[in-house]
Amino acid sequence: MENRVIIITGGSDGLGSGTAKVFAQEGWNVVIISRGGKKLERVTEELKMLKGKVLAIPADISKAEQVQSAVEKTLKEFGRIDVLMNNAAIDYPASIEELTIEQWDQIIGVNLSGVFYTSKAVFPSMKRQNSGYIINVSSVAGKKGWPNATAYCASKFALTGLTQALNGEGKPYNIRCSVVYPGGMDTNWHEERQPDFLNPEDVGRFFFHMVTQDPRFVVNEVVITPVIERGYP
Repeated sequence: MENRVIIITGGSDGLGSGTAKVFAQEGWNVVIISRGGKKLERVTEELKMLKGKVLAIPADISKAEQVQSAVEKTLKEFGRIDVLMNNAAIDYPASIEELTIEQWDQIIGVNLSGVFYTSKAVFPSMKRQNSGYIINVSSVAGKKGWPNATAYCASKFALTGLTQALNGEGKPYNIRCSVVYPGGMDTNWHEERQPDFLNPEDVGRFFFHMVTQDPRFVVNEVVITPVIERGYP
């Protein structure tokens, strides 16, 4: 496991940083992609204290050229990519009448197009090494539509079809793909946190367990919610 490499988008906070810590503790080399800023710097310093090496790349995943550059930097540094975790996401809660065209484009650009760009960029290297795992982080909003979240729900529902298609394309090359639908999580995403919300590092440990299972098996999709589901599907 010491030479394994995981790329995590949206890796500077929440589920992304929680998962990064889990994999780094296990000795994996961790690449975190984020738009940058103090959060990225802070998480990078924390990860450097753990077992694995860390590479922090400021990038906007809604820009295909920045994604390609980030993947090329990863391959230059580590020579391989074993896991891609598509975690970055944004939302602008608003009714369909209030949501602007620009906001719609931004949400789809990050939450859906960004997943396409990163998956497209890592696929050639995974095919060459005849192995790989792509985790697409959706949401319970990818299972049930919510009011005032038209663009967010649309982007998360779309990840299901994208993941299923990738699974079919990746199967001949031992590339596995999973879509995960997390429920309420203890992150800055929620203004009001609840004591029963999911812990990001606990979910990260589940991801680690998932990708290190026998390569003959794949978790096609999984819904992860708190025990008290609070209306989630």
